[in-house]
Amino acid sequence: MAWFGRKQPGQPRTWLRGALWLLGWSAIAIPIARVQLADLAVVNHMPGQALIFDAGHGRGLAGLAVALQLQGQQQEAVTLARAALKREPMNVAALRTLGFALEKIGDKDGANRVLFLAGRLGWRDVALQLWLVRAFALQGNVAASLHRVDALARVNRVPEITFPVFVASIADDQVRAALVQELVDRPNWRGDFFYRLLQLPENRIKYFKALVTDLANAGSPINPAERAIYLTRLIQVGQGTAAYSYWLQDQKPSRSTASTIPWDSGFEHVPPAGTLGAPFEWQMSLESAGVASIVPSAKGGQEVTVSPGRDFNGNLMSQTIVLQPGKYKLTARIVGDPASTGLRWTIRCIPNQREVMLNTINGGSELGSATFDIPTGCTAQSLTLEMAARGDGDGSGDVTIDDILIRRNS
Repeated sequence: MAWFGRKQPGQPRTWLRGALWLLGWSAIAIPIARVQLADLAVVNHMPGQALIFDAGHGRGLAGLAVALQLQGQQQEAVTLARAALKREPMNVAALRTLGFALEKIGDKDGANRVLFLAGRLGWRDVALQLWLVRAFALQGNVAASLHRVDALARVNRVPEITFPVFVASIADDQVRAALVQELVDRPNWRGDFFYRLLQLPENRIKYFKALVTDLANAGSPINPAERAIYLTRLIQVGQGTAAYSYWLQDQKPSRSTASTIPWDSGFEHVPPAGTLGAPFEWQMSLESAGVASIVPSAKGGQEVTVSPGRDFNGNLMSQTIVLQPGKYKLTARIVGDPASTGLRWTIRCIPNQREVMLNTINGGSELGSATFDIPTGCTAQSLTLEMAARGDGDGSGDVTIDDILIRRNS
């Protein structure tokens, strides 16, 4: 019977192989689970729990070091941060904590070495980047300081700090030059930065002008949206003439068009409603949809057609104009009955919105022919086509408007 316990040729011991495989997998799976649980604890901001699962967990040690450093236990934070760096030499939180703790205990040189090293790794670490902003500024390295502010702005961190820094930077030639270098490649925060310049105080407008010039010289001129902001702010502070001159130069208009007020009197280049255009271009209001539209003209070119039929009370389209004090005459080619649709022009001074009285000529419609006086101090004006209609279906036909012109009235 001795043969009974012997292995028969070709008989596989599959149960043994399976047991060994299971034992090997368990030996691997348990450490994996411990690391995953430690990672989960770190994600949930419980670094102490992470160390229970993995006593040498780098991020767990770094997290605990951060907590101790914030509690004022600087020496303990140094010890834990160094332990974390032995496990994870590139751990930014550990480097930052080590640097801050060294700075607190008086090792300035050691802190600087660690924090400048960490700064090359942790571009999205807010506390670290803010420290570097200050450190570079104290060194007089404004370009490096602004570069760190740019790093924070690109990921939309602490905008309450970054944008005031950018806005303040335009007032100094050296700092503005550094700012221009950050703006040249059109970072994602450039549009928000220009929008904030709408609040720039009047006594700092000259720096806005310098920024626009510097950007053009650097090969990154302002785009149409930025130009609209720049011109709007110039107009708001009473520099409408300067704004209009800049806009005409930027447009490179023909000789016949340059002297025309309003600009584009034949409605040939009206941007779509809702488009942010320059103040000196016609702007169709969003509410005008279905009421006013730009259509081909029978004489060639384009014209505005207003179609009554529903209640409307407000602005159809407008444009900023710049007229010097004096007497003027407004004329336009009108087809239809503007009185039945409640159409009228309004002219208001900017920015105080004081309305200028329009006087009709020979009892006609002020939409087609009117005179008015621009008072002293009214440096820019808004020319607006308004309508007040009930839309009661009274059969009023369309009204078309074209060839608007404003001239001096001697």
